[in-house]
Amino acid sequence: MDKNIFLIFNDILYDLYQCTSAEDLKNQFLPRLKLLLPFSYASILLRDDTAEGPCLSSPICYPEDFCAAEEAYLKEAEEDQLLWLIHSREPQLIKESDLIPEQKRLSAPLYLHCYKPFHIFDSLQYASVYQQQFLGVLTLFQTREDRPFDGEDMFHLRTLGTHFNAVLYRLTRETPRTFSENFTKKLQKTCSLTPREYEILCMIYAYRDNTEISQSLGITDSTLQKHLQNIFRKTKTSSRWELLRLQLPGEGSAASGDL
Repeated sequence: MDKNIFLIFNDILYDLYQCTSAEDLKNQFLPRLKLLLPFSYASILLRDDTAEGPCLSSPICYPEDFCAAEEAYLKEAEEDQLLWLIHSREPQLIKESDLIPEQKRLSAPLYLHCYKPFHIFDSLQYASVYQQQFLGVLTLFQTREDRPFDGEDMFHLRTLGTHFNAVLYRLTRETPRTFSENFTKKLQKTCSLTPREYEILCMIYAYRDNTEISQSLGITDSTLQKHLQNIFRKTKTSSRWELLRLQLPGEGSAASGDL
């Protein structure tokens, strides 16, 4: 991964871990993905727990008008030859054109009714699974004007998917919550954070950016950076998004076995 791609990847991860709702995924995460991957439309179809057996619902789409395609798809989803993805017990990534020939793909009733109006030509579909629980499907749609998906694109999406799974689990399967004072106090004690470092830690978990933190505490950016480096070192993390991961199921041990 070259330096520019690495920086873009890290920026996307940071935005992803700051998402606190489906609306954030639509407005922050999906648009940022376009910096890394070539697509015109994107959607996240979530698992529907009100139905008997695995089923999809609640489309999250970028741009917003693509919801028309996914709403139409949900009415005809049983005709989808790739619907087996919803039975996945582990993350799966497929490229539609690798599995279904172009002529068959573009002449199928499902395509004609749902995706032809948007000139869709190909897609990458990622089954999101966390702790063997199927959560939904992230799909990136291309038109003929987009650069074709290649192996590097699939590698990037698969790598990003590991983090996407954890965040989607937090947003859809856990009871909505903010970081509890008990957790941050325990982190302060376990990692020997100073009172100032603890203040900064709480602001990070409140999704305050560096400018807001500096202004709130009346410190310079360079002083804040020194505090951040100390926090990262003590919590055995290397960035904000790694620190934010401590809120995810099974990630609390990243800083200490006592968390």
